Amino acid sequence: MSEFILHHYWPSPFAHKIRLAFGLAEVEWNSVEIPRIPPKPNLIPLTAGYRRTPVLQIGADVFCDTQNIICAIGNEGFKERLFPEGCMNKALVFSSWIDDTVFELAARIVITNSINAAPKEFIQDRGDLYFEKGWSQEKLYQKLPSIILQLDAKLKIIDDILGEGSNIFSSKLSYADISVGYLIWFIRGRWNEGEKILSKYKNLLRVEEEINNLNYKNCKDMSSCEALELANKLNPKSPKGVNSNVYSHLEIGQNVRIKPSGESSDPIVSGDLRYLDSITIAINHYSVEAGNVAIHFPVSGYEILVNE
Repeated sequence: MSEFILHHYWPSPFAHKIRLAFGLAEVEWNSVEIPRIPPKPNLIPLTAGYRRTPVLQIGADVFCDTQNIICAIGNEGFKERLFPEGCMNKALVFSSWIDDTVFELAARIVITNSINAAPKEFIQDRGDLYFEKGWSQEKLYQKLPSIILQLDAKLKIIDDILGEGSNIFSSKLSYADISVGYLIWFIRGRWNEGEKILSKYKNLLRVEEEINNLNYKNCKDMSSCEALELANKLNPKSPKGVNSNVYSHLEIGQNVRIKPSGESSDPIVSGDLRYLDSITIAINHYSVEAGNVAIHFPVSGYEILVNE
């Protein structure tokens, strides 16, 4: 098994989700700290421009997006620890709902409440990622009471689900529960009213306590230069080809561009198609710093177009 290298920064909520998953899987990993906002000069050579956090590196294979990252960890021999009792598909769907619906509400609350305290460049960067085009401070304040009500309603749903059994989908902790854990961590740590709203939900607090016992800091520090050098010495080990069950006219070697769906400030990533199935897409990319790498994205949630 190749070593896991996580490119992240410690306050990142989505990176925290992967760190908790490392704790659940009981694996050691390497920590490469990256800047919170662009530019990210030692990350971009690995990702062809993808700027979101975190990014997982396994040799010369680079995995973007947490759903994609968790599958990569599972495929390295940790699937049963992350998805006990065959709950993988259900856990991934549940986690996607948490990320796309519940966390987005929490992020709006946190950013709105910190808009005058946090650095302006950070607020502008995150606003361009999370909010609709033309967002403004006034619009955020106007919608805040409704957003809080919506978040509270979602937390009650999760608490009720947890009340039906010991965990979300299995008798042991799974990645589904990790998705709840990182959400609670974010709400409690970033919102001054977070503790008050969470205190109503005993099942959420029970899972939070169990997750807090995971050793998610079982890591050693690695510099970004070391990570680049490692990638440069190796070649990607991931497969090549287009799965015959995929409904697509894409072919190996075609130059494609990839970007998260929706309106955001994310840059477009381009490269030659390496692999495609119904779940993931990978492109080949070369840079002087990292050499030849394969960059992996999920199909769901991303726009994939052919460069003419």
